[in-house]
Amino acid sequence: MKKFRLLLLDANIVIEISRHGLWDQIVARCDVHLARTVIEEAHFFLDANGDRQPIDLTVYIDAGSITVFDLTPSDLTGFRAKFDPVYFEKLDPGETESLAYLLKQSDACQICSADKIIFRVLGNIYRAEQGVSLEEVLTQIGLGRRLEREFSKDYREQWTQQGFQEGLGGMGCKRTD
Repeated sequence: MKKFRLLLLDANIVIEISRHGLWDQIVARCDVHLARTVIEEAHFFLDANGDRQPIDLTVYIDAGSITVFDLTPSDLTGFRAKFDPVYFEKLDPGETESLAYLLKQSDACQICSADKIIFRVLGNIYRAEQGVSLEEVLTQIGLGRRLEREFSKDYREQWTQQGFQEGLGGMGCKRTD
């Protein structure tokens, strides 16, 4: 089975994977890259009883199953400067770092999120193919399951299209032409 290359995950995806107990299978089937800010944002999930369960990815990071990256403050500032305030104000630090990293890569990679702003940005900058829902990832690696709407392909497509339309209307990304 082909691994997803450079699959970047947002904090909400890290939490959902943890909630479903899928990390062993994910790292076996995906080349996972996480921003340090995402790791710092995803500390726990709530189990079926509503109890807090810690998220500790140290074993996967130490084993090299997850690659952790950091961008410089100037990289992040440069990335944010490309967007109108209506967009970058909605991006949290983990989303900002993950998107900035994604756009710097020469390898084909995708970002998996359940935050509409990620998909809006990708649609706005004509990179729709680099967004992927958790539903799509799990289906493609043989772990398909029923998930809430924000983790679905339909959700990703809806917000990617919204971002594309906003871009056509001159909103979102600051055009340099």
